[in-house]
Amino acid sequence: MLPVMLCVVSSATVALMSRSQEVGALAPKTSPDAHSFAMAQTLVHEGKFAEADAALRPLISANPKAAEPRYLLAYALLREDKPADSLKEYTAAAALRQPTAVELRNVALNYVLLHDLADADRWMSRSLAMDGNDADSWYAMGRLRYTQGRYGDALACFDKTLALNPRSVKGENNLGLAYEALNRNDDAVRAYRTAIAWQQADPSPSEQPLLNLAILLLHRNQVEEAQQLLEQAAKIAPKEPRIHENLGQVYLRTDRTADAVKEFSSAVMLAPQNARYHYLLGQAYRRGGDAEKARQEFARSAALNGSHATPDLQ
Repeated sequence: MLPVMLCVVSSATVALMSRSQEVGALAPKTSPDAHSFAMAQTLVHEGKFAEADAALRPLISANPKAAEPRYLLAYALLREDKPADSLKEYTAAAALRQPTAVELRNVALNYVLLHDLADADRWMSRSLAMDGNDADSWYAMGRLRYTQGRYGDALACFDKTLALNPRSVKGENNLGLAYEALNRNDDAVRAYRTAIAWQQADPSPSEQPLLNLAILLLHRNQVEEAQQLLEQAAKIAPKEPRIHENLGQVYLRTDRTADAVKEFSSAVMLAPQNARYHYLLGQAYRRGGDAEKARQEFARSAALNGSHATPDLQ
């Protein structure tokens, strides 16, 4: 567990995902440092986190006691999936200026990436104590509670998200996941359908509610609608292996073996270390009469699982 020597904050603080990192002014607007910092902010807002990282380091070297470049670098490192490095920068920045609620939330998210859920819980709770009216922080807490298996608490967090940000597609979609985890599948279906309806006019819709509803419908053997949803999802996120996995399952059920092979092959290509995808591809090959390719995929699946199980035992 990484120690994070953050300043003691009052009862409160943090956020993620849909809101930009909040930073203060570095220096008077006419200074070269301020111009460079503004450029780094723009890079972060454009999602160019590695470029922002590179732009911020000279600023920090030139002015090591300036808090804002360090906080922004910490956020860029979080988005680069470098949680340990991000936490070091948050620690250094906190020695210079008390962190905000959003920044504390980002500290918590780093701990989530490090699989340290206890510290993630601690900092997320401090973030919400500091600002209990931030929809993104409630959403992040809901995701944490879901990961912890505390599905009732996750449900309450997503309800709070939606109270603060009505028509939040990700909030409604995750409400569906929490319902499903609680075996309230009819409520889950309604939540997924609501999330899908809310994003109808969105130029950048999410594939997640489509995928989640399709999986639930497949469990209910509502194959035709599940296929339609998965085909829509594939257009939005063609590199999401779970979409190809479930389309493959649809095609196996409907005796479209060649299409199933194609979809499982896509899943394997996108996630080659996933043993399940190799196993499913082996099943499709076996169904199609290609015993040798089936054998190869089952062997690969067993190797990834660290076992010597036969196809029928996996």
